[in-house]
Amino acid sequence: MEFRVLGAVEAYTAGVPVDLGSRQQRLVLGLLLLEPGRALAVDRLVELVWGSDPPASARSTLQALVSRLRACLRRAGNPMDADPPEVIEILHTGAGYLLRVDPGSVDVHRFTGLVARARQADDERAVKLFGLALTLWRGDPLADVAPTVVRDRLCVGLREMMWTAVEDRLEALIRLGRSRDALDELGKLLAEHPFRQRLVGQLMLVLHRAGRTDEALATYRELRARLVTEFGLDPTPELRQMEAAILRADPTLDVPPDSPPPLGDLVRRGSGDPPARPAELPHAPGGFVGRRAELTALDAQLDAVRHGGGPGIVVIDGMGGIGKTALALHWGHLHRNDFPDGQVYRDLRGFSPGDTPMPPVEALPRLLLSLGVPPSDIPPTVDSQSGRMRSLTDGRRLLIVLDNAYDAAQVRPLLPGNLAGLVVVTSRRRLPGLVVREQALPLSLAPLRPVESVDLVAGCLRRSRPDERTALAEYCGHVPLAIRIVAARALDLPERPLGDLLDELREGSRLDAFVGPDGPDTNLRAVFSWSYRGLSPPAAELFWRLALHPGESVGVHAAAALAGVSVLRARELTAELHRANLLQLPAPDRYQFHDLVGAYARELAEAPENAAQSRPVFDSLLNCYLHTVSAAGRVLQPHRPHVSPAPPAPVEAMRVETYQAALGWCESERTNLVPMVRAAASRGAPAYAWQIALAASAYWYITKRREDWRIATRIGVAATRAVGDRRAEGALLASLATALCESRRYTEAIDLYQKSLRLHEASGDWDWRATSLNSLAVAHAEAGRPDEALATFALAREEHRLRGNRRGEGVALQNMAQCHVLLGQPGEAIDRHEEALTAMRDAGDRYAEAICIANLGEAHAELGDHERAIRRFREAVRLHLSTGNEHGRARTLLALGRSLSERGDDEARSCWRQALAVFNELGDPEADEIRALLGEPATTDS
Repeated sequence: MEFRVLGAVEAYTAGVPVDLGSRQQRLVLGLLLLEPGRALAVDRLVELVWGSDPPASARSTLQALVSRLRACLRRAGNPMDADPPEVIEILHTGAGYLLRVDPGSVDVHRFTGLVARARQADDERAVKLFGLALTLWRGDPLADVAPTVVRDRLCVGLREMMWTAVEDRLEALIRLGRSRDALDELGKLLAEHPFRQRLVGQLMLVLHRAGRTDEALATYRELRARLVTEFGLDPTPELRQMEAAILRADPTLDVPPDSPPPLGDLVRRGSGDPPARPAELPHAPGGFVGRRAELTALDAQLDAVRHGGGPGIVVIDGMGGIGKTALALHWGHLHRNDFPDGQVYRDLRGFSPGDTPMPPVEALPRLLLSLGVPPSDIPPTVDSQSGRMRSLTDGRRLLIVLDNAYDAAQVRPLLPGNLAGLVVVTSRRRLPGLVVREQALPLSLAPLRPVESVDLVAGCLRRSRPDERTALAEYCGHVPLAIRIVAARALDLPERPLGDLLDELREGSRLDAFVGPDGPDTNLRAVFSWSYRGLSPPAAELFWRLALHPGESVGVHAAAALAGVSVLRARELTAELHRANLLQLPAPDRYQFHDLVGAYARELAEAPENAAQSRPVFDSLLNCYLHTVSAAGRVLQPHRPHVSPAPPAPVEAMRVETYQAALGWCESERTNLVPMVRAAASRGAPAYAWQIALAASAYWYITKRREDWRIATRIGVAATRAVGDRRAEGALLASLATALCESRRYTEAIDLYQKSLRLHEASGDWDWRATSLNSLAVAHAEAGRPDEALATFALAREEHRLRGNRRGEGVALQNMAQCHVLLGQPGEAIDRHEEALTAMRDAGDRYAEAICIANLGEAHAELGDHERAIRRFREAVRLHLSTGNEHGRARTLLALGRSLSERGDDEARSCWRQALAVFNELGDPEADEIRALLGEPATTDS
């Protein structure tokens, strides 16, 4: 029999169609034919046939459908003259239903087999095999039996395989010189599928070779315009590189290459061809010049590795824009055949603007995926991932490029143990640790020699004159990135003589040389000025005002405050800056500069014509932050004392009326809060500095961002003293004491609490006095002084009772309960916890309510009542999750795991692992306690 699923589901025996029954019956057969020899679970079949809401009778109906299919296949598959008779059976296994059939009798499997053979064949044979494979397609798989949503789930990979086969066949045709045949087919295919970018690239190449270069470039421009208009996207890097090659009349485009199939094809052939053979090197920049000494050193290092005399690690360092990545990629492509096991590439984001360096815990899984490890098989820890990496690379002839590294500690876990190939690391920093410990070869890059930089200009601007090339190379300081940026601008202005462009550059200050170990910061200011001068006046003004923001990124409300406009207008202006490539959008309604663009914007902000406006503009920004973080603090901790912001609120302040909105805003501004406090203090705005620091402490307390909390609060304390505000100083000292207490620095905390109490009394701040009394008692308790703590808690409770603060009473009561625990009085502890829980519920404080419930659980656990403790712990975990108290959730999971472990429940380890993930993210020392419970080694500070 012959089965067809690439289109309508059909079956033929001896050329005669077989009646397969109803649509549902044919759908079941089609699903089994897609995966012959593999059992499909009954539940999965039911879902695919009837959807997410099947009838109650679905399973019995499925059984009847299978029974009728069996009868149908028996009649059609075993004719009297069959010798030997075909074996076509639907078997019921414990896992579901399985179809036994020869895959060669099913069109979809004949298709995949022909495609695999085509990729192993020479081009002439490949064209024929791809053609045979594609004739099997009569339409969308399962077209007449499955709804669109099911086809999309099951067949998206098949569709892409078909399109890849189409593109591979055309590529083989082009290599064979049959461009006319390819051109006819490409025109028809792109008329129906205009966004298949590989087809567009093939059409551009064919047109260019046919002498129709203008049409090739017009094809690219038309696609780019449609992508931007309809999807807001740019063409792929490969297509952009094709356009650039055509523009510079790259001679390699004129002759069809006789190279073997791309290594990427070998990777795509499937999991049946281990080990994976990655080919991840990005396209190297064209027109590479110079670096002969470095290329020779890389060659020598590879030779040393081959003969067992070298460590196989090279570190290329140099300032930003000097060409480190270009050198690594250029050499890698030159020596691709020396690494038959493949090439792996990873950008470690060491100096990516607005981004954090990629930690090993993120980089290692990506490297393992590149080496063919399925996601489900990636080990859970950095150590185990690093071990798997070493095992997979042992003795293999791989090139591994670790680009844009931050430091040696980031790179070291990623290194293979016994690689027969080479690891090339690039970084803006020198990495002496790798040189000394791993004996890596260091290569430090200097600017190009003058003759080399002139050659680079000539390669970018073929129509330029020798004197213009020399002048441009000298003006750019012989730095490759600077030369390429200026050349690209010149290409965008073809009607303008290069000499005129140079004259304009000379009108301002000359591009400065790159300075410092971390790369350039100001040498491209003239290039940026061209884009800046093309902005509308409001956008140009916002551009330099954004540089007044001291943090990593700017939210839309902060941008509106800086511009003095509405949020809607701020979005319009930032969109203009984004279009001009002067501003990046890392997330919706968030903006950031590239580091060099930011340096240029800061210079503009410091210019005399703008400096006079800078202070009131910065005050508007501080005002925006103060009112937003104050509102967030009131939502996050509504019952603690708060200070009303003195300046008037912005016209359009950020609304943070719900707990999630408040926490979400603080999280989005996490890396900005400390810089904002520091900038306020250093720029002569101490009142803003201490108010923002105090308001943000609610967020830092909840999320346990202790380092940020301590840094900002110390600045805030100094600011209160600068303005002589003793009331504010008392509040800031109490906040700092709490941050220290959270870090287990109890002696310092107690001293600061006592100082804050004296300031509260002197300034008549009784609300803060009650709060600080309670906090002082906590510090006594944590320091192992339960008697002093209990007496102080009693004072705090009475203060809160006299002031009608039910929530304050609850805090004191739950802390008194903890003292009873420390004194070995669990019964009294439970009584106080119950009273505290009632008080917190009366006050409506769900955050504190969760803590009370968790504390009750711990009290029951102390008495050995683990069943009751487990119920309380589970209740507390749910409540912690809803209030965003990740630290509280982790501590409760730790306690829950202990009680589960006491009754021998394996769920304990799952609880501990969840808690460990939170403590690791927060940098909490309790992480080591959990590692001990899990039997894992503790971390050590380096």
